[in-house]
Amino acid sequence: MERFELERPILAVDVVMFGMDRGKLAVLLHEREKEPFRGAPALPGVAVRVDETLASATRRALTEKTNLMSDLMSGTGNGVHIEQLAAFDALYRDPRGRTVSMAFMGIIRLTPETAKSLMWRAVDDIPEGSLPFDHNLILDTAVSRLRGKLRYTNIAREFLPETFQIGELQAVYEAILGTPLNRSNFRNKLLKIGLIGQVSVLSDAVGQKGGRPPHLYRFTKKTVEAVEKDFL
Repeated sequence: MERFELERPILAVDVVMFGMDRGKLAVLLHEREKEPFRGAPALPGVAVRVDETLASATRRALTEKTNLMSDLMSGTGNGVHIEQLAAFDALYRDPRGRTVSMAFMGIIRLTPETAKSLMWRAVDDIPEGSLPFDHNLILDTAVSRLRGKLRYTNIAREFLPETFQIGELQAVYEAILGTPLNRSNFRNKLLKIGLIGQVSVLSDAVGQKGGRPPHLYRFTKKTVEAVEKDFL
């Protein structure tokens, strides 16, 4: 059989990990320790080894570059949702040589410890072109994916505890979509399509003007699933 001599590109993974930090959609970054772009904030990423899967490389990127997975395994964090995003194969995306990146998008419900110990940056506060390589493009693609899935799936559940107030859920939608929503219409629509359900137990929080405590809600599905096309 005829053999071909091919220059093989490096396969890498880059991870866009989202969380809600002080009411804003935030992304997890780390400070690069080596050239190129030494000292610059960047998405966590690694080159894929010959003996590991993309999923394993993704976990390794989060562990080696941010310690996030170490926090989760030690019990100080929460579960994390990760899904494949897209491949980025621009010829000169890496000045060191030909590299193709398989990007992943993740979501974590931040704890105070996780928020303080890692480099979280509000997405809206990251200037265009400020991240190294093509990381701004990867981030923009992930934000677009997240906004799209917010309209036809229950992916917002990954940002919240099991039970929550309707205002907390609405705040997640507004932070991601970048637009205010009508409280009554928002609640009624999500209840109508069965995205969320009301919990019989009331919140411990005091209602507005000292009135009755607000109701608690939970998502009806325990995994990320499609619900209804463009329900917002």
